[in-house]
Amino acid sequence: MARLSHRWMLALMLAAVGTVATAGCTLLQDIADLSSNLSEALANGSTELSVVAFNLESGDADPMYLADQYLAPQRGVDIWGLSEVQNAEWLPLLEQGIEDGERSDFQSILGTTGGGDRLAIFYDTQLFEVVEAYELTDLSFGGRVRAALVAQIQVQSTGENFLFMVNHLYRTNEEGRHQQAQLLNTWARNQTLPIIAVGDYNFDFHVLEGDEGNRDRGFDLMTQDDVFAWVRPNPLAVSHCSDRYNSILDFIFVGNAAKSWTVERSTVVYSDIADDYCPDDSLQSDHFPVAATFTLPEGETP
Repeated sequence: MARLSHRWMLALMLAAVGTVATAGCTLLQDIADLSSNLSEALANGSTELSVVAFNLESGDADPMYLADQYLAPQRGVDIWGLSEVQNAEWLPLLEQGIEDGERSDFQSILGTTGGGDRLAIFYDTQLFEVVEAYELTDLSFGGRVRAALVAQIQVQSTGENFLFMVNHLYRTNEEGRHQQAQLLNTWARNQTLPIIAVGDYNFDFHVLEGDEGNRDRGFDLMTQDDVFAWVRPNPLAVSHCSDRYNSILDFIFVGNAAKSWTVERSTVVYSDIADDYCPDDSLQSDHFPVAATFTLPEGETP
């Protein structure tokens, strides 16, 4: 969250020394941009919120490797929405990576559905309190697939509340995926709080053809009547290693008042080094993380 926080100060110190090495590549951090963002946030009295969605590919990935190579380098993330978490035994390993280099204490919420492909939320307890957490069981079709995992989160510094949701929709059942998208649209219509909905939606949005190109009908069913808006990454890039699809599968959507939040940045992480990240192997995930940072006006009651 953008205030004079330990994470912003850490980011500035990291930028000052120049580079952070990860996954066979070097991630450069620009101290001028970070300083400008911090100054602007303080001047405007605003609050900044950073989220990441990541499909970990349980069953064909190593949680310790993921935590060390792909979670730990992502500094300053406030909330993580993870899909394909194999079981509760993965949680402490993932938490270790998320907290590495941070002066933060993260806690997790693990979904109960999905077998070995479960959903999880990690949130910074120094910034947030979870008012309640629940699953949308209608999306699991009798427990056959993952139910959406939802947390109502309160910002400790402002008392603001919002809903953070993680999804992983059907891949092999098109009709089921479309039904899930419709159910999410209906659910969101009945909510009053801002919504951030992240995850692997399997909507196959073609990255070259854009809005006029091919995409799964579920995308339009979920966003119907402007209930959800997609936080479009810039640049738009594939979010997975498969060479069968030139599309993005992983999304961050916003609903209600969150649609008016300023998007400071939205990226498919590591997509600029895809040749180093891919092909998939038994250690890493076959998906890229997707990230977004929002600015919330101070005093706004979501």
